[in-house]
Amino acid sequence: MIPPQVIAIIQNCYPRWSPTMYKATLLGMVASAFLMPLLLLSIPMIEFFNGMAAQPKGKAQGTYGRVFGEARIVERPPVPGTIPREYAAYAMDHLGNTIEDAVAAGAALHNPMPITRETLMRGQRVYEIFCAACHGKEGYGDGPVTGPNRFPAPPSLHTDQARGYADGTIFHIVTKGMGKMPSYRELIPPEDRWMAAHYLRVLQRAANPTPEDLQR
Repeated sequence: MIPPQVIAIIQNCYPRWSPTMYKATLLGMVASAFLMPLLLLSIPMIEFFNGMAAQPKGKAQGTYGRVFGEARIVERPPVPGTIPREYAAYAMDHLGNTIEDAVAAGAALHNPMPITRETLMRGQRVYEIFCAACHGKEGYGDGPVTGPNRFPAPPSLHTDQARGYADGTIFHIVTKGMGKMPSYRELIPPEDRWMAAHYLRVLQRAANPTPEDLQR
């Protein structure tokens, strides 16, 4: 049996907490258990905490994280001479994006894609995805994004001038852009650009059939 004197000494060695202190301590522990993970998630760019969660990519002039409210710049330009996968050099890249340049390119370029059912169907898909929004589904420049308070309508593709363009001219315009039309070289592969030119001929012949077309 422990003597009363020893019990009194042990009790005097430990602070006596009130029930309120016990509740406050427990509440603080629970709050810390919830707040600490949220705090760690709010600063994910500290490598010590995120492990492999944040992996900056080597994109030139890309931003990664913030230091005192300012974004850090990743100065990692590609190695000189680096080209993207499936890159295809454009022989007429030295020309600009004027109609004169496009006509000059059309005189030098020949459509390498054969006219088959498959190429025309592919050309139709490319046209309807990338071109119809502005040029319209049938090529009259009445696409759904054009009109008042929207984008200005492009010229109709059924004018005598447009029908007289060579396939290479159309290819050059799609590749380099012209006027308010941006370049689509990063979005449409070269083969698809040629097939879209084939499909445009289908639209033009449907709107302006020749006697030979009517006899088929």
